Amino acid sequence: MNNTYSFLIGLLFFSLLTPGLTTLQAQTDSEKKSYYKWFDNSVGNQNTDLYNGTIFINRYRTIGEKHRFFEVEDFLDGSVTYDGNNYYDLPMQYDVYQDQLIVKLKQGYANIALQLIKDKVEAFEIGDTPFVRVTNDSMKQVGSDGFYEVLVRSPKLTLLKKHSKSRQKRVRKGQSYYDFVSKVNYVVYYKEKYYPAKSKSDVLDIFPELKEEVNEYYSLSRKLLKTNPDVFRSALFKKLISLISNTNNS
Repeated sequence: MNNTYSFLIGLLFFSLLTPGLTTLQAQTDSEKKSYYKWFDNSVGNQNTDLYNGTIFINRYRTIGEKHRFFEVEDFLDGSVTYDGNNYYDLPMQYDVYQDQLIVKLKQGYANIALQLIKDKVEAFEIGDTPFVRVTNDSMKQVGSDGFYEVLVRSPKLTLLKKHSKSRQKRVRKGQSYYDFVSKVNYVVYYKEKYYPAKSKSDVLDIFPELKEEVNEYYSLSRKLLKTNPDVFRSALFKKLISLISNTNNS
């Protein structure tokens, strides 16, 4: 560890522990973000744990929009909580096919695409979409461990969406390429356990006491289910949260 890095580490802890200086706990989210960005820029990302990963090489040629990544093939600005530290304004890709997070980092005068160590990624936000890494014994009964998009988060329950892609080899005019076909699944974390939440029957299994309300919502919102299933489920579970809260308070 070089002298500059050691000095900045010392300064960081001094500012957190010395009375009269603003602590991270008292800062707003914006101030925290600015502080971490200042620290990372001062130290240099090459001196942080972000460089603890492997070089990413995309070995699959694709045509059109059926690529392996989340939403777009380009890098998007994002943030990540990695090995207990927060990093902001990083160009990143979420490789849905392998369920891995990739960040673009400077190395000298060049940029490298680095696949982060999955077990050290606690959460990330790519564009405006938040993800968390889920590892839980109860998850094995409803889906796979890994990264899940957060659709609804509350003290009562959390609605998660799992993205996955399968690979299909194609040949056109003697040239090989690959299509990556998307698939999604929905999971709810409720009362310290994960449950499937893709169908109406799944929802009724979780909340049998709210059968009438669930059936009514599905009946009135069929069009929304077809046109925007994420919004449909988010609105449904927000409604269920409200009903649960009202029941508990009565």
